[in-house]
Amino acid sequence: MKAKEEVTNWVKVVLIGVITYWCLNNINTIGMILGKIINILLPFIIGGVIAFILNIPMRFLERKLSKKIKRKKLVRIISLIISIIIIFIILALIINLILPELINIVKLLIDQLPNYTENIKNALGNISIDNIITNFNINQEELNKEIVNILSGVLSSSMSFVENIFSAISTTIIAIIFAIYVLLSKEKLQKQATKILFAYISKEKVRKILGIARLTRNTFTNFLTIQCLEAVILGTLCIIGMLILQIPYAVQIGVLIGVTALIPIVGAFIGAAIGAVLIASVDIMKVITFIIFIIILQQVEGNLIYPRVVGNSIGLPGIWVLVAVSVGASLFGIIGMLVAVPIFSVLYTVLKVDVYKKLKK
Repeated sequence: MKAKEEVTNWVKVVLIGVITYWCLNNINTIGMILGKIINILLPFIIGGVIAFILNIPMRFLERKLSKKIKRKKLVRIISLIISIIIIFIILALIINLILPELINIVKLLIDQLPNYTENIKNALGNISIDNIITNFNINQEELNKEIVNILSGVLSSSMSFVENIFSAISTTIIAIIFAIYVLLSKEKLQKQATKILFAYISKEKVRKILGIARLTRNTFTNFLTIQCLEAVILGTLCIIGMLILQIPYAVQIGVLIGVTALIPIVGAFIGAAIGAVLIASVDIMKVITFIIFIIILQQVEGNLIYPRVVGNSIGLPGIWVLVAVSVGASLFGIIGMLVAVPIFSVLYTVLKVDVYKKLKK
């Protein structure tokens, strides 16, 4: 028996090595295949994310409404509708506060465009286009061809942009329909998935998988909840600080920074960059004060508030929160930063439990 087990283990090791070697040699092909698969499944992935986010307020509402309304289906429908309304109201308020000011900035830049053009003309002086062509030995026919190529590229990009818009709209519609279906029949889908697992996997492994699934759900739920709370804290501190320092657009920029703070650690800097443009349209000197204030606030938030508040809520030490954000950002950019912390938390918890079990043995 021991000899057979040893041979089986060696066969597994060899197979893993061969598969790993093949994957490394065909990494581009695998990337293309995965990209196509993800592109096909994208509406359902987005729908799953929407369903997960909506399920957080929905579960709370279901618990409250079930005490007053006995019909379970009615409670679910009402909870779903209220959850969707809440999300739309929050998005509408954010857009209403920030978007008009951004439009005003764009209009201001457009209004100032003639002045920029005049300054460029004055800087160039008497240099004409004909002189530039003559001095640099530019072939007029080749120049015309390049212009045609550029215009063709712009037209092609415009068509592509229109196609992407229609694709995004269709993806969003499918994702929302899928999310609503999942939320209305989540228990049924959960039972079906559990039956499939029990049909093909041993009971012990199924229990482990279900335990990890519950841990993942709770971790992501806690992370999203606390992340939103932390964003509210940061946005509020920003508004208060800007009002004290008499910096313009305090409320709008505070809300913007609060929203972008949903991106861990560096999100506030993204909001600060847009905020600086808004302030510059009113008072350029206030931009310096604003930048210094944001740097101080971000240091406090990144090193004190975020690792402690978020780390404690999901059971991940502060140092590993910083590591998770750095690794996630380097691998998958902004999306990686958003999901890295809860994923690290799940892995950390699973590994910790497994280590304790091994040590007890």
